Amino acid sequence: MLKFLKKHRFYIITLIVAIVVLNLHVPYYVVAPGGTIDIGSRIKIDDEEKINGSLNLLYVSEYDGTVATLLVGFIMPNWDIHEIEDIQVADEDYNDIYERNRIMLDNANDNAIYVAYTKAGKEIEVTDRKTVVLVTTSSHDGSLKVGDEILKASGIEIENVNQLKEIIRSKETGDNIKLEIIRDDETMNVSTTIKEDNGQKVIGAVIITDYDYEFSPSIQLEFKSSESGSSGGLMTAIGIYDSLVSEDIVNGRKIAGTGTIEVDGTVGEIDGIKYKIMGAHKNKVDLVLVPASNYEEAMKVNDEYNYGLKIVSVKTFDDAIAYLTSN
Repeated sequence: MLKFLKKHRFYIITLIVAIVVLNLHVPYYVVAPGGTIDIGSRIKIDDEEKINGSLNLLYVSEYDGTVATLLVGFIMPNWDIHEIEDIQVADEDYNDIYERNRIMLDNANDNAIYVAYTKAGKEIEVTDRKTVVLVTTSSHDGSLKVGDEILKASGIEIENVNQLKEIIRSKETGDNIKLEIIRDDETMNVSTTIKEDNGQKVIGAVIITDYDYEFSPSIQLEFKSSESGSSGGLMTAIGIYDSLVSEDIVNGRKIAGTGTIEVDGTVGEIDGIKYKIMGAHKNKVDLVLVPASNYEEAMKVNDEYNYGLKIVSVKTFDDAIAYLTSN
């Protein structure tokens, strides 16, 4: 063995160095066409799976930036390389980004449960709600901190994030907005400045509304540790609703979709629609539901690659259910 190692030491050292170099982390990430996740396998109502057909989340394949993944990204068609700062908030590293997205998944699932149970006429009660700061940006003025609970904005009691966004949109860029918050169990007032980011008015923080519910029948949502983000909210809500009602809205079809969901049923824009449409084509789905704000780009990809997918634009959960029940 020792003789073998000495004889081939050059090749062994070269291989070790190559492995080390290829696995070096770089400040980039690679995005590629994704696929589908059958939401029926993630939902159990009273320990039963009830969906007749296939309801699917569309996902984007993302790879941590290493020398190896960058090389593949340069070679493979429709694989794109992005700087990590494109998805960073403040000084997050890749693990921080993943953890933030896991929290966003939990929040999206909570919203999906509320929307589906309410639409299905099932028993659900909000027992607590908190509009909390998930993370602040590095360009922020320091007035908000992670974990702050926002009670009021401009003197108006805040029930959810959408209400806060409306107040922010009513202001002018550069205006100050007064917030009443709870920090470390202490109520206080802070003032922050309205900024503009990609044409949107913001206050330099990622904010979610965290809900606690009591509901019946019982439900279990079982997502893998590798799954994260809020873009599956719409399809999760549809899957829960289909499991709760007697009407068969899936009707044996293979349906896929994407979009965030708010407690009022609003379907929100998502990132990476190009890669999700490619994933839908690869998995031969019958129908794709997309947020209205992503529809134009989705159709552009559909037409450019001659996929021939049936793509439907939805603005709300009710839009999606109305289409599925009438087609």
